[in-house]
Amino acid sequence: MIFNKVELNGTTYDIDGQLRIKEDNEAKIIFEDLMFGNNLKELHTKEANIEHLVLKNTDETRYDTKNVKVSHITIDGKFYHATFK
Repeated sequence: MIFNKVELNGTTYDIDGQLRIKEDNEAKIIFEDLMFGNNLKELHTKEANIEHLVLKNTDETRYDTKNVKVSHITIDGKFYHATFK
């Protein structure tokens, strides 16, 4: 699924990306925004809990979850790959 807006702990980011929901409500996103990628890397390093994460395409909610962590984040060329559990 495609998304163009992310709400992370009350902060909204205009980011284009792709979402894939896997088993056990695990979500994987691919995007290329450097600032957002750095925020997720920091959350991953600190093993910090994300209180609320929402991914939207325009006004349609594609993914909405609470109390997850960034379980994995990598960069492949210019694209970030992040997984939330």
